[in-house]
Amino acid sequence: MIRRALSCAAAAALTALAPAAFADRVAVLPARGGTDEAARSAAQAEIARGLAALGHTPVPDGAVAAALKGVADGIADTTDEYRAVGARTGADWILSGTVEPAVTTSRVELTAYLASTGRVESVAREVDRGKEAQQTQEMLAVLLRPEGVGVGELPWERPAGATPAGAPPPAAPPSAGGAAVLPPVPPPPPAPPAKEVQMAYPLGPERVWPAYSGGRRLALSASLGAAVAAARLPGASGSAASLVGTARVAYAVSDRGLELFAGGGGNLAGPFAAWLEGGARLMLTPSLTPEGGAWRAFPLHIGPALHAGAFFRSGAGVVGPGGATYRGDLEVRPVIGASLDVVLALSSSVQLEAQLGNLRWVPAGDGSLLLLGATLGAGARF
Repeated sequence: MIRRALSCAAAAALTALAPAAFADRVAVLPARGGTDEAARSAAQAEIARGLAALGHTPVPDGAVAAALKGVADGIADTTDEYRAVGARTGADWILSGTVEPAVTTSRVELTAYLASTGRVESVAREVDRGKEAQQTQEMLAVLLRPEGVGVGELPWERPAGATPAGAPPPAAPPSAGGAAVLPPVPPPPPAPPAKEVQMAYPLGPERVWPAYSGGRRLALSASLGAAVAAARLPGASGSAASLVGTARVAYAVSDRGLELFAGGGGNLAGPFAAWLEGGARLMLTPSLTPEGGAWRAFPLHIGPALHAGAFFRSGAGVVGPGGATYRGDLEVRPVIGASLDVVLALSSSVQLEAQLGNLRWVPAGDGSLLLLGATLGAGARF
């Protein structure tokens, strides 16, 4: 009796700790099967109560219904459709239930899709009337765990008092001769997080990789802004401020946010000037954190950019007869620069971006031109 009481206490403790260890977001699809709508609704309610008891967080029904609108027939029952619902709802699990009511029992089958691995598993059993809450929760506890259902008998398939398959034999007491007892083998280290990021995009959560480019390496962008000449070349006249426009094509060459770019721009208002340049920037994601075997992040990226190229400006003008002013010849000079780039991705394909500082230094034989400014624009990723 004492041994049985200790076993029950240990099982209760593991059950109490399980929700905290494996709490995840679960998108519950509408229950299917049979012709009894009341039975389906009751099964749906028991699933929701079971998830709450295990510490999981159900995705709101409205978000699930909106995600199912993107499924061709409105019913998600394939791996690709589960993946699509998971991407739209940001759920860690997609859970589908089928119920077939009988006289005193109901046959309940639960199917679960784990978004981080793409694994699909299911369990089924005859659920007794009056024990729906307990038996449904037992099914959920077996199904919604990282290691999956596993092999061998399910807990409710074992005879009462039977030892679970694969359980270690009871330890033998030490002999009178004082034989040494070997220490237990330590468990293997946890697996590293999967290469997948749950990005909380403002236009809807998506699972992507890597965090910055979302798997869309190529980007096109355009920006508008202002610049001011902090240092001017000899002979310069007129306003030191200008309205600038830029365009850029970029390619993310690594999963760590390194992006190469090329483009150009010029003054839309103010002294005549234009430039062509190329460079690189390193876009970091400060909010990137591991969670639930994968990663989560908010799509705000920030990092430094360096660039170099050619700078075009008109030479000093001359005043001709009658007071007419003539623009000087076009001058081409090298330019190097730097900026702090900030990107807010609205989705994996649309982003807002800003370049702050926009330092450009144009050396010349008789002096140098130093420009400072900022731009704001938008881009698309492909």
